[in-house]
Amino acid sequence: MRTWVKATLGGVALLAVALVALGATGAYFVLRHMEKRAGSESQAVQEIDAVKARFGSRAPLVEIIDPQSADIRINRPVEASASRVNTIHVINWKSDTAELSRADFPLWLMRFSTVNIASRLGIAPEKFRLTVGDVERYGPGIVVDYGFEGAFRLLVWVD
Repeated sequence: MRTWVKATLGGVALLAVALVALGATGAYFVLRHMEKRAGSESQAVQEIDAVKARFGSRAPLVEIIDPQSADIRINRPVEASASRVNTIHVINWKSDTAELSRADFPLWLMRFSTVNIASRLGIAPEKFRLTVGDVERYGPGIVVDYGFEGAFRLLVWVD
C-alpha cells in the first residue's frame, strides 16, 4: 500500500477517534450534571419563576412565538455584555412522565452542538442561527423560556 494511502487512512481513523472522544466527553458532562426527579407543574413553575426573578424583565435571547409556523426570534444584543458567562442551566418538566429535570453544563460544550456548528457554517436559516458568540454577547440571562400549560415547561439560562 502506498504511503499517502496509509497516511490518509491513519488521519481519518484519528479524526474518528477524536470525534468519539469528544462525544463521550460531552455525554459525561451532561449526564454527570443532570438531576431528574418526580415533580408537578406547580413545582416547575415555582423553580422557573425563581430563576426569572433573578434576571428581571429582560427579553429572552430566543423567543419562540409559534413553533408550528417557525416563528422564532433571536434578540441579538448590539453591544457585548460586560459579564462573562460560563455555565448553561436547563430546567425541563414534562407532564407525560411528571418528571422535573435540571442540568448544568459548561458553555464550551455548546461549541460542539449541531446548532452552533450549522450556524457557524451558514447552513442554518438566518432566523435560526444561534452561536456561542451570540450567547456570550447576550451575557447572563434567560436564553429560552417556552412551554404549554399542562404539557411541558422549558427554561434555559446562562450565568
